[in-house]
Amino acid sequence: MLFSINYNYLTGIFPELLLAYRKGSFESSHWYEEYYRYDFEQRNASLQQGRDSFPVVVDLKQPIVKYTSYGYIGTQYIITLLKALESHQAVTAIVLDIDSGGGMVSGTEELASVIRSLQKPTVAYTGGYMCSAAYWIASACDKVVAAPFADAIGSIGTMMSFQDFAPFLEKYGVKVHELYAPESTEKNKWYRDLKEGNEKTVLQNLSDTNARFIGSVKAYRPDAKEEVFKGNTYNAKKAKAMGLIDEIMTLNDIISQLAN
Repeated sequence: MLFSINYNYLTGIFPELLLAYRKGSFESSHWYEEYYRYDFEQRNASLQQGRDSFPVVVDLKQPIVKYTSYGYIGTQYIITLLKALESHQAVTAIVLDIDSGGGMVSGTEELASVIRSLQKPTVAYTGGYMCSAAYWIASACDKVVAAPFADAIGSIGTMMSFQDFAPFLEKYGVKVHELYAPESTEKNKWYRDLKEGNEKTVLQNLSDTNARFIGSVKAYRPDAKEEVFKGNTYNAKKAKAMGLIDEIMTLNDIISQLAN
């Protein structure tokens, strides 16, 4: 599985995932999506009071995943929500409130493309992390904004995590066998090559995905400095100087501007 994720953010979410796994408390994706929708409506209720038209705020404060799972809302659900907001006559603008260090590549490019196609004004905001896949999504918005106290912005790059458990299993007497049909010379080639110490196939796949990531950001953010595509992260002030964001302000400031 390919990831576009900030490593510090990745290590930070492991305890949460392990705790949920040990408890065996994963609810159905439908339950999480229903709760997310309820929370979304409650949080935006104040923006609607006394107004015939209003902006809305959509939270994206989690690892980026394609389908809702492990308590995280999938990009496919966010796409459905955004399309519904696009067709809602009273909604004047959409603000993505992002605090995410990234996540899965799968689904990210599609969500960014959908955001770019929306006719209503879109603003990406972060008061925390806006990195990797999360920045890919944010870059598609009409405007990208960060709070002065935002943690990290950028981390434009692609990575892959690989574990080979065969030696561990064999230590406890489990012999691992892998057999492929003679015709299946390309099946799992990257995995087989990697186990043999050949990283060429994997690195090429990472490079191809990274090229799509960088190409999208360059198209969405043509004024971004070339230096940002090496994968570094920046605070709000530096991110603005590097062309990753347009303005530095709080979420309340954004809403006030859009509501007037």
